[in-house]
Amino acid sequence: MIDRFQTAAEATGAVIRCFSSLADATAHVREMAGSLVAASELPDDIRQALSPLTFASPEEYRDIRICISFARAGIADTGSLLLELSDHLERSATALPPVHLVFLRASSIVPDLQALSGTLATLLASHPHLYISLITGPSRTADIERVLTIGVHGPKELQILILTGE
Repeated sequence: MIDRFQTAAEATGAVIRCFSSLADATAHVREMAGSLVAASELPDDIRQALSPLTFASPEEYRDIRICISFARAGIADTGSLLLELSDHLERSATALPPVHLVFLRASSIVPDLQALSGTLATLLASHPHLYISLITGPSRTADIERVLTIGVHGPKELQILILTGE
C-alpha cells in the first residue's frame, strides 16, 4: 500500500520520504527547519520528538519557511492526505509557509476514499464544527490564462514523511 501511495503522491508533485523511526523523521525535520516552524496540532509523541524546535505564533506564520502537520490518513489511489484542521490558526499554519512537511503513519494509509468512510463518520460525529481537508500535492492553479502555477494558494513544496516503523 505504501508503494501505491508513493507513486500516486509523487505523480502530483509531492516528495515522499520513508522513515523506520520517529527519531529519524524528526531529525530530518530539524535539519531542514532550523529552529522556528509553524505547526498545526500534532500528536504528543511527534511534538515531543521535535524538541528543541520552537513553534511560531500565528503572527509569525507568513515569515516562516516550514510548516509541520499530521495526517490522519493517506489515500493510496490518489496520494491524498486527510488533515483535521478545525482551528482556523492551524489552517493558516499549513497554508502560509512555502514548505509543508506532513507526518503520516504507514498504518493509516487506505486504498481509496471509500475506505475512509468510517473514519470520516467518526470524526464528523465527534466534532460539531469539524474542518477537514484533503490535500493532494503542492498548491497549484491554472486559472490565469491556463498557465499552471505552483504555490499561489499554499505551499510550493509538500513533503510526506511516512513513518513505517510503528
